Amino acid sequence: MQNSCYVSGFLYNKKTHQILLIQTKKEGDLKLWSTMGGDVNDGEDVQEAFQRIINNLLNIKLNAKDVYSIYDYFHGNRNKPNYVFYAEVKKKTYFDDIKRGSPSWVTFSETMKLPFAPQTKQDIVVGERVINAKLRDIEAQNALLV
Repeated sequence: MQNSCYVSGFLYNKKTHQILLIQTKKEGDLKLWSTMGGDVNDGEDVQEAFQRIINNLLNIKLNAKDVYSIYDYFHGNRNKPNYVFYAEVKKKTYFDDIKRGSPSWVTFSETMKLPFAPQTKQDIVVGERVINAKLRDIEAQNALLV
């Protein structure tokens, strides 16, 4: 259990290899893209906090077995630890505008063209590496079974 920390992350569709991001903040005339996140409540586990935030934001109940940790670090701007997750989803659900921004499914290669805050961009790059490593492990295991 962690107090005074932040969780963030994105949904990942294995079939399309797309992630769900939110277009939110404005920096001048430029709208920035971000992952979904929020503060962890007192006594709440960080993974449970991520699941709660996704449920509150998108009205999706994530199964704990579909949520994966990417990494964690101390976020200087927030002055607290940040835990980053992704959740695998079976189908690509479309959402109307939500409470905070406009969601959109994008491929990892498309994220290279989108404007992000530097730390958010880093979270997505590391997330892609973690997902690709997991996919390589699955392929290697399947090759051994053949």
